[in-house]
Amino acid sequence: MSEITTIFSGLWADFTAVLAPLAPYWADIKDFANSGFTAALAGAFAGAWAAQRIAERNKLREEWQKEIRNTNTGIVLASATCNLAYALKKQHITAMKESYDADCKEKDAYVLRVASGVPQAPLSVAPNLLSLHEISPPVDTLQEIVLGRLSTTGRALAATTAVADAIRNLNNAIEKRNELIERIKDEKLPEGARLHHFYFGMPYAEGKANQEYGGYVTALALYTDDAIFFSIKLCDDLREHGLVIAKKYKKKFGGKAPGISNIDWKKGEEEGLLPKDEGYENWLDGFKPLEKPALRWWQLFKKVARYIAQRRTK
Repeated sequence: MSEITTIFSGLWADFTAVLAPLAPYWADIKDFANSGFTAALAGAFAGAWAAQRIAERNKLREEWQKEIRNTNTGIVLASATCNLAYALKKQHITAMKESYDADCKEKDAYVLRVASGVPQAPLSVAPNLLSLHEISPPVDTLQEIVLGRLSTTGRALAATTAVADAIRNLNNAIEKRNELIERIKDEKLPEGARLHHFYFGMPYAEGKANQEYGGYVTALALYTDDAIFFSIKLCDDLREHGLVIAKKYKKKFGGKAPGISNIDWKKGEEEGLLPKDEGYENWLDGFKPLEKPALRWWQLFKKVARYIAQRRTK
């Protein structure tokens, strides 16, 4: 205890030694501190500080409002992308894939009957040779908003890139299938090849076969599902991001926060055309939230103290 007293005594002695030269001027210093000029200076400082606080508060309000507007725009654009892919699947892709799979089963049964010696008429097929139009969702604008204007991170960014890749791959498959269909319609097939050879990918000569058509049908089904799935996940992630910003907004400024768009996928679920999460488990597993460790007592105390301080500054 005596050691601590000695230390403080030394500090006080040093402090008084520094202030000692000012002793003759204490009266003047006191008069200056009580003068109108000093009061005006203090008032100006307080006013400037308050103005800065108001400016910072208004700037933050505008930034969060803009973030919410961009989030809602992203949700709408992702929903539009999903709807285009969904419409293509509903109108064309599902029926095309189902009929092709059924035709392949019938072809396999036909081959088995021929191999068993049962007399068969020539194989007859009626393939779906309808050309499809490429889809043009607002992917570029969607990427510009999510990747360039929003503060969201993690899965939303990956989903945005996945949507763009799915649309590009889907349109490429549509283009290549259309080109193959034109070759079939114009009868520009290799020597010895017939429609059923290209349709089923069967050999038309020794060591020669073309399996493009079946590959394109499979690709169309796969990439259409990808476009739908990743668009939905992007909508969900953007909405969650928007709700977080809206909660901060309401907590900081009070009153009602700007609304966040919500897309209802119930109809798609009822029609059974939405891809299941089970088909994308590897992708989803890469974005599972990490479990937060339990806070220690001192961390909890610090968090509560910070919350109280923030409330007092409002």
